[in-house]
Amino acid sequence: MFGQPIQYFRAVPTLVVAIVGLAVLLWADWRWGLLFNPSVLYAELLLLCAWMRDRRLLWPITVLAVAATIAGYFLENGDDRSVAGRVLAVVAILTVAIVLHFLIGVWRQLSSSRLLLKNRADDLERANRELQLRESDIASQNEELQSQTEELERQSEELRVANDELAQRERTLETLLSLSRSLGMELAPAETMNRICETLGQLVNGTGTATAILMRQDDAMVVRCHYGFPDGIITERIPAAQSFAELVFEQQRTGYLDDVSLRPDLQVPQPVSGERIVSVLASPLVVRGKPVGTLEIYGRTRKSWNDDQIALAESLAAQAAISLENAELFTEVEAERMRLRAVLNTVPFGVAICDGGCRDLIVNPAGAATLHIPANTRISPLSTENRWVSYRDGDRLTSDDAPIVRAVRRGEHVEAEELEIVFPNGQRTFILASAAPIRDGEGKIQGGVSAWADITVQKSLQRELDLRRREAEEASTRKSRFLAAASHDIRTPANAISLIAELIKRTADNPKMADEIPQLAQEMHSSAMSLVNLVTNVLDVTRFDSGKLELHETEFPLSTLLEEEVRQTLPLAQAKGLAYELQEPAASLWLMTDRVKLGRVMGNLLGNAIKFTDAGAVRVSAGRTEQGGVQIQVADTGIGISPENQEKVFDEFFQLFDPQRSKGSGLGLAICKRLVEALGGTLTLDSTVGQGATFAVTLPSTCVARREEPARPPSPEKV
Repeated sequence: MFGQPIQYFRAVPTLVVAIVGLAVLLWADWRWGLLFNPSVLYAELLLLCAWMRDRRLLWPITVLAVAATIAGYFLENGDDRSVAGRVLAVVAILTVAIVLHFLIGVWRQLSSSRLLLKNRADDLERANRELQLRESDIASQNEELQSQTEELERQSEELRVANDELAQRERTLETLLSLSRSLGMELAPAETMNRICETLGQLVNGTGTATAILMRQDDAMVVRCHYGFPDGIITERIPAAQSFAELVFEQQRTGYLDDVSLRPDLQVPQPVSGERIVSVLASPLVVRGKPVGTLEIYGRTRKSWNDDQIALAESLAAQAAISLENAELFTEVEAERMRLRAVLNTVPFGVAICDGGCRDLIVNPAGAATLHIPANTRISPLSTENRWVSYRDGDRLTSDDAPIVRAVRRGEHVEAEELEIVFPNGQRTFILASAAPIRDGEGKIQGGVSAWADITVQKSLQRELDLRRREAEEASTRKSRFLAAASHDIRTPANAISLIAELIKRTADNPKMADEIPQLAQEMHSSAMSLVNLVTNVLDVTRFDSGKLELHETEFPLSTLLEEEVRQTLPLAQAKGLAYELQEPAASLWLMTDRVKLGRVMGNLLGNAIKFTDAGAVRVSAGRTEQGGVQIQVADTGIGISPENQEKVFDEFFQLFDPQRSKGSGLGLAICKRLVEALGGTLTLDSTVGQGATFAVTLPSTCVARREEPARPPSPEKV
C-alpha cells in the first residue's frame, strides 16, 4: 500500500534531473551549437524513465526534450541552422520514447506474471496445508460418525418401539374420538352405555378380557351392558353390599383385584359358560358429584393391571359419566324448554325473545296477536316500520329505540314503558312494555327478552273515567251554580207571593181598598206562574242530568203546532207593536216526534225573540232540508248576540246583561238545546249585534211522518 507514494518520491528527483539536464544541454546547444548538435543527447535523458519504469514520466520528459530541440534550432545563428539535424534529433527522441514505452509495458507484464506465480505458489502451499488439516478432521469425523451411527441404530430401535406404542395410542385415540363423536345428547342412556362398553372391550381386546357397566339401583348393582360374554352372564343383579363396586363407591376412585378368589365375600358378574372371571378393574361413574355406577374390566386369568389400562378405564368412565350427565341435562333442558314453550303459548301477554345481533325476533301467540302478525313468525326488530310505527309520549320511535333493541345493544333494563303502536290500517294499540338483556356466564349479552301487556282497553277506560270525572266535576259545578241560581230565582217569586198575600190580607181588613184586590190577585197569579215555570225548568234540568227524560212520540202536522205557538205569543208581540209573520209549511208536512217538547222549544224561542226585539218584526218559517229533514227558523230584528256570547247562551243560567230584560232564570235556551238534542236534532244560532238573531231547529228525516193532511184554507200569514 506504500509502493505508490515511494514511486512518486523517486519520480520527483528524476524529473528535476531531467529538467536540469535539458536546460544544460539547451545552454550548450546555444553556446556550441556550431561545433556539434547537443539535441541528440536529449534522448539519453529518457533512460531515466526506463530506470523509473513509469510511463507517466516518460512522455512529459519526451515533450520537454522535443521542445528543447526545437528551441535550440531558434537559438542557432541564422546562417548555421540545420533543419535536418533538428528533425533527426526529434525523430530519435520520439523513437526512443516509443521503444521505452513498450519496454516498460513488457517489464510490467513480466513483473505481474512473476508476482502472480509467486501468489499462486503461496496459495498452493496454503491449500496443501489446509488439505492436510482436513484429512485429519475427516479422520476424526469418521470416528465420530461411526459412534453416532451406533447411537442412531440404538435410537432407531427405541423409536420403533415408541412408534409402535404411539400407533397403538393413536388407534386408541381415534377410537375414543369416534366414540366421543357418536355420543350425542340425542342418544338414550342405554345406547350410550352400550357403545362405551363395546369400545372399552375393543381397546383392551386381550385374551379372556370382558367389560361391563353396573349402575346403582336401590340396594343392588345392576348390569346395564356388557361386552365379552358371548352367552351372557349368570345374574344381572348383585347385592350392593356384596359387590366390588360398593368398595369403589366408598373410595370414590379406581380399584382392582388381581384375584377375586382372595375376597370370597365380593361378587362380580360371571359368564354363563366358559372360564370364570378371576380379576377385575373398576372405575366409578360420578354424575354431579355423586357416584351412580362403575365401569369394570374383567380378566379370566390372574393379572396385574398396568397404568395404561387404569388410565383407559378412568377416561372412559369419565366419558360415560359426562354422557350420562349430558343426557340428564338434555332431558331436563328439554322438559324446561317444553314447559317454557307451554308457558309462552298460554300467557295472556306478549313475550318476545331476540338474538344477540337483533336479527331474529320470536314472538309468542299472544304477542303476535297484539302486533297483528301470524303466530310463530320470525321477524327482525330492526325492520318493523312497514308493519307498525311506535310512539312514546307522542314522539315517534326509531328501530334503535325499541325496548328490546336497547336491552340487547346497550344492556338497558326497561321497566313498564308505555308505548303507542299505530298499524297501517290506522288502528292504535297501547302497550306497557319491559325489556332486559340475556347474559351468559361471563356477563356478555347473548340476546334480549321483552314482555308487554295490551292496555288499550285500560287506556280507553282511563280516558272514559277521565271524561266522566271531568263531566262529574262540571256537573257538580253546574249543580252548585244551579242550586245557587235556582234558590235565588225561587226566592224572588216566593217573596213576591208572600208580600202580595200580606197586602191582600191588609186590603181585606180595609173596605176602602177592596178595589185593589183583583190587581193584587193578578200579580200573585203572575208570581205563582213564574214560580211554577221555574220549578218546571228545574225539574227538566234534573231529568236531563239523571237521564230519565222520556219521549212521547205522536204524529201531528207541523203547521198546526206553529199556529198554536204563534197564537199564544201574539199578545206579547202586539203589546210591543212588532210585526209577527208566520210562513206556514206545507199542509202535507207531518212530524213523528214529541209534540209537547217541540212546542216548549218553539214557545221559548218565540218568547225570547219578542222579549229582545224592541222594533221591527219576528218571523217564523219552516221547510224541508236537502237531507230530507225539517228546519224551523225563528228570526228577529232585535239587539243580536255578540260572537263571544253565541255559544254561552246555551249554557245554564247564562243571561245577557240587560237591566230591562234581566228577568228570567237563564235556563230557557239550555233546556231548548237539550230538548232538541233529545229529539235527535240540533239547535243553532246565527246573529249579528244590532241586526237581530236567527235560531234554527233542525230535525232529522226520521222525524218526518209519511202521511198527508187534506187541504184546508190557509190562515193569515200576517197578524
